[in-house]
Amino acid sequence: MHGFFVSFCRWHIFRTCIAILSVLTLAGCETPAERQRLSLEQDQQTCANFGAFAAPDHLDCMLVQQQRRDTQQTDRLERARIAFEIVRNMQEMTDSRIRRCERDRRLNDRADRRRRPCT
Repeated sequence: MHGFFVSFCRWHIFRTCIAILSVLTLAGCETPAERQRLSLEQDQQTCANFGAFAAPDHLDCMLVQQQRRDTQQTDRLERARIAFEIVRNMQEMTDSRIRRCERDRRLNDRADRRRRPCT
């Protein structure tokens, strides 16, 4: 009976810990609206630090900050595209090398030679 009680308690403690961890994990996630609000607050703080308090100066500063964010996003996407291109080119080169090795092996296949794997 004691063993059943211990395993029962362990099971409930385990489930409770999993539930708490999942709630804490989800609490740390940002929604796109929260991210946008934080970006806006950062931009306003940056413009205030620059001394842009008047309406035209503040508007110009906010536009510059938005352009900076857009440029950063475009740069990140371009870097990701370049990395994907590099990986794809490397895979094509590897596949080509393996095909060439297998073709050469078929052409030069002799019983007295040891076969090397085409990798």
